[in-house]
Amino acid sequence: MKKVSLYLNEDLWNKFKEAVLRRHGTLRRLSSEVEELLRTSLVDEDVEQAFKRMNFDMKTIFSPEGVKQGRPKLQGPPSEIIIREMRGRRIAEGLS
Repeated sequence: MKKVSLYLNEDLWNKFKEAVLRRHGTLRRLSSEVEELLRTSLVDEDVEQAFKRMNFDMKTIFSPEGVKQGRPKLQGPPSEIIIREMRGRRIAEGLS
């Protein structure tokens, strides 16, 4: 454990304390909440660096149309047709 001092905007700190109080019912969890935010921030940075190593641009915004265009083309009939045929055969075999 390391004790640190920070200079923060007073309104921001008060809002953070209110959020912690609403979430936990006490202010005893302030330190653990700050620590969790720091851990989350570092994980996000690690993920960003991993994407950079893979030459993946995280700033790219994908639209639904762009995602659809990037999907592979279907090969063969859709699964609904195959399943419907399988069920039909099973019912026909059970009735005879």
